[in-house]
Amino acid sequence: MTPAILAGSTALVTGGTRGLGRAIGLEMARAGAAVFLTHRWGSASEAEIAAQFAAAGVAAPQVVECDVSDRKAVLELMATIKRHTGRLDVVVSNVAFAKIVKEVSDLKKSALDLSLGYSAWPLVDHVQAAREVLGRYPRYVIAISSDGPDVCHPGYDLAGASKAVLETLCRYLALRLRPDGVRVNAVRPGLLDTASSRATAGDAAIDAVKERAPSAVQDPRGVARACVALCSGLMDSVTGQVLVVDEGWSLVDPLALVTGAALPGPFPDEGGGDR
Repeated sequence: MTPAILAGSTALVTGGTRGLGRAIGLEMARAGAAVFLTHRWGSASEAEIAAQFAAAGVAAPQVVECDVSDRKAVLELMATIKRHTGRLDVVVSNVAFAKIVKEVSDLKKSALDLSLGYSAWPLVDHVQAAREVLGRYPRYVIAISSDGPDVCHPGYDLAGASKAVLETLCRYLALRLRPDGVRVNAVRPGLLDTASSRATAGDAAIDAVKERAPSAVQDPRGVARACVALCSGLMDSVTGQVLVVDEGWSLVDPLALVTGAALPGPFPDEGGGDR
């Protein structure tokens, strides 16, 4: 069982009702936090989410519809959190949205603005709104990024640019909020089999990797636990950093996925078993 290291705290995970966001919310709840999950465009049913949390033996999260790019909606979200728990200790900025670029003409300023509004700026906006409504900054802030700033994926132009901005904001926020005791970090997960990754890369690409190198597709729970660790107090010396959480797959020669040479096998605890 995960120790209740976040007992008495409140955690907010934006875009938290599906995929990695839900996995992070569930691990925060396992660690003892009261959890709020937001969604905007479609979501799993609240009953399904509550059932999954109940099966894990933890309290159901509060599910709130919120457009993270809308300042008024974010302030209302903070007011809801204040009414329920009166505090906000952890913010995980997980929402990402960007138009898939197929050709140069798809690169438009309006599309970039939209991507930044959903994928980068909410990191700052939620921190500011928490201070405005609840009277203090969250103790821990985590931005979910990707390798997009370093690796050019097909169609990922705008998303990659937004993630680069997100990571830069993370670094500056970490320095500005350090006197307030706030820890701000970005996490870069490896390849995940989620609705979001399939929408970006395509079903064929995800299925091909799963067939060729199954262990390259990461269990979201491993990423979620890394997020909990960053909020545990044991890693408070880490702030302003971009942490790669991909079980070492970013170290593998891409040709190995094609040739099969020296492909690493599954880790002994693969599947997210309790340690």
